[in-house]
Amino acid sequence: MGLDIRTRSLLMELQYNFPMTRRPFLEIANRLGENEDWALNETNRLISSGVIRRIGALVNYRSRGFVSALVGINVPIELIDAVARAVNSDAQVSHNFVREHPRYNVWFVTKARNKEELVTKVTNTLSRFGIKDFIVLSAIRTYKIDVKFDLVRGVSRTRPAILPLEVPSVESTGLPMEFFRRLRSIRAEAEPFNELAGLARTSVEDLGRLLIDLMRRGVIRDFYATLDSDKIGFRENAMVVFKATPAICEKAALIEETTHVVLREVTLGEWAYNCYFMIHGITRDVLEEAIGSIMRNLDIGNYEVLYSTRNLLPEMSKRLELTNA
Repeated sequence: MGLDIRTRSLLMELQYNFPMTRRPFLEIANRLGENEDWALNETNRLISSGVIRRIGALVNYRSRGFVSALVGINVPIELIDAVARAVNSDAQVSHNFVREHPRYNVWFVTKARNKEELVTKVTNTLSRFGIKDFIVLSAIRTYKIDVKFDLVRGVSRTRPAILPLEVPSVESTGLPMEFFRRLRSIRAEAEPFNELAGLARTSVEDLGRLLIDLMRRGVIRDFYATLDSDKIGFRENAMVVFKATPAICEKAALIEETTHVVLREVTLGEWAYNCYFMIHGITRDVLEEAIGSIMRNLDIGNYEVLYSTRNLLPEMSKRLELTNA
């Protein structure tokens, strides 16, 4: 989808600088030298066309008492679709991709109340296909997770930030679950925060401070417009895996281009790497250049790059909304 410079500028503001104020689209319009009606109309057009998936914030899975793991599977090519359907039938699966790797070609992320429950459900699903060659990599520490796209540079980019190690439960906030459900996706209208403020029993002005505090404590993820990568031309993404100390893995999260930076441990199987990040771009050349720079910065020479070649869970964005609140 072609995006002119005005629309690109709007999308950058919606991703990186969304104001949690009474009239956020007026504030964005003023920054861009536009009027509020244009900002609202263009945002709604982008939502209708699917360029913008939602504007809001998701709940951190740890705040809901879940553990998470990345699963890599050695799947015969002729079984990939059938295995994908079985894996995706688990509502807690949020990502599922075919990736370039000499052994493990299907990778998905799932969640459960504990490691034992997670391993059992994965094992039971794969045993239906006679698959025994797989690895379960549990998350020890999630440093960064949100994905934003720099429409100027053509690569993923987020501000350096580290999610807290200890995350309060949703229940401990005293806020109703309906508040968190509505927070996932606000409407593009002149005053979109009025309903949320009512649910939180606070003013719109205080709501902004509340949301910032919830993000700081790690209860919710960043508040921004989530974009459809394909529709904005970001058709390449890769998972980079390497062995590192927790300090180096955390350093990777402080590099702007990385997303989904997680320190993992092997719960089942054998795997040489404990740190991984995702990176997204408009071409592989862009990714190769960025990855090379990142790994030199981290002083890591031994790593693998697993390019994604097929999304086995196209409804991923809707699934994420449903499984995060």
